[in-house]
Formats: sequence, structure tokens, C-alpha cells
Amino acid sequence: MKQRLLLLILLCWGAATGVAGQDISPSQALKLQQQGVILPMSQLLRQVRQRYPGELLNAELERDDGIYEYELKILNPQGQVWEIEVNAQTGAILEVERDD
Repeated sequence: MKQRLLLLILLCWGAATGVAGQDISPSQALKLQQQGVILPMSQLLRQVRQRYPGELLNAELERDDGIYEYELKILNPQGQVWEIEVNAQTGAILEVERDD
């Protein structure tokens, strides 16, 4: 399961577009996770899905103002896409907005 999730993240990474902040490569993300700097993506995704159930469409990791943040795009059961920013170090949900 963890390998499938990591593969999904790596595939989504290629389709991701950059926003403000420094994009973190998949290899850098794996290293940060192994060093304990950021939480495992599987853990963060479980937390997010408790409040925002759905399918993960895209995931990006970036460092913005010294904070590692995941930007997740979730397709909910109603067919709406939500963009959810999560602090990769604490798991706190920082921002949620509908992606029209």
C-alpha cells in the first residue's frame, strides 16, 4: 500500500504545476520523511480523508516561508474537486478551497 501511494505521488508530481514556494522533488520528499522532518504521506492522507473523503488526484510538496506543505487535490463523492493545503510537519490543515 505504501509503495502504491508513493508511486501515485510520484506520478502526480509530474503533472503538478508550480505555485509560489520551492517545489520539493520526490527524492527530496522521501529523504525528508526518512529523516523525520515531514510526516508520512499515508498518515496525512488518512487524516485529510476523515474530513474530506474522496480520491487523491494530485499531490505536491513545497517549502513556503520555511514550512513544508502538501497541496492535495481530492475528488469527493459528489464529483467536486477540493484543494487542501496541509502542513507536512504537523498534519494541520492550513487551507481548503473548492477547485472550480
